[in-house]
Amino acid sequence: MVIDKRPQSWLFIASNATPGAHRFDFLPWGVYRRKNGLNCAWFNQLSRSAKIFRFEAGKSTNLSWNQVDMSVSEYSDENSILREDLTFPYRLLKPANASGDCLFVLHGSGVDETTMLPLAMQIAPRSVIVAARGRIRQEDGFRWFERITPTSFEQASIHAETAAYAQFTTEAARQHGLHLQRATFLGYSNGANVVSSLMLLHPGLVKQAALLRAMPVLDNPPTSDLSGTRVLIVAGAADQTYGPFAPTLVTLFSERGAEVDARIVAAGHEFGDADAAIVRQWLAAPTPVA
Repeated sequence: MVIDKRPQSWLFIASNATPGAHRFDFLPWGVYRRKNGLNCAWFNQLSRSAKIFRFEAGKSTNLSWNQVDMSVSEYSDENSILREDLTFPYRLLKPANASGDCLFVLHGSGVDETTMLPLAMQIAPRSVIVAARGRIRQEDGFRWFERITPTSFEQASIHAETAAYAQFTTEAARQHGLHLQRATFLGYSNGANVVSSLMLLHPGLVKQAALLRAMPVLDNPPTSDLSGTRVLIVAGAADQTYGPFAPTLVTLFSERGAEVDARIVAAGHEFGDADAAIVRQWLAAPTPVA
């Protein structure tokens, strides 16, 4: 495979499809240019209230609608490929100035991996990002394991899909030269619940995890030894579904020896800039020596 070494550049559109819900479209800048910019039907369908971000060489820039068609940049389509050579479909994003750290990101239910990319780049613009897609269909998107109710889940599905993701993680790291000791797992909602299950069912694999709007999902969580594991739990103050479960999750990990940092943001179940700022700050903090 020939890897394009030119600077990578992508365009992201964040639009409000319904009140309180965000849709993210992921498009390489060069592909956008080939579609003739604002004249293409794909772009004209968007509301002018949509936020536009351009990501290039590890930096995210908020663009106005007038700025978006002003210049042409070199790009690589390599980072936009949906890869299907492992147990989960995934995208691998490698910034030109990669630091050696990596970020495994897991999306929420009913969407796909692209919804987490702007947040991941905002948090760690120099990290290699591995964004996998859940394998369970839900409406027009995907989820990670079967649910019975919004707060009750099929246990066999949790165990099977978590084991499959554990395999995916080790294979992706080996195939792409990533170091799991320098990896952070960032999950949102259903994706955060997979990460929490991954820590409990496969202890030692995850060293750092940031869980946004998570809840305990295992009916009988094992008494795993999580000493040496850092966990950030961010709950939404107005999240009436998952928010009440945050203290239980904090206790669950603390009792197993994890170093837990719990935060609350002025939000509902959705994530936003406040979450990005907290995770960035948490990642920048010195890691205690064991």
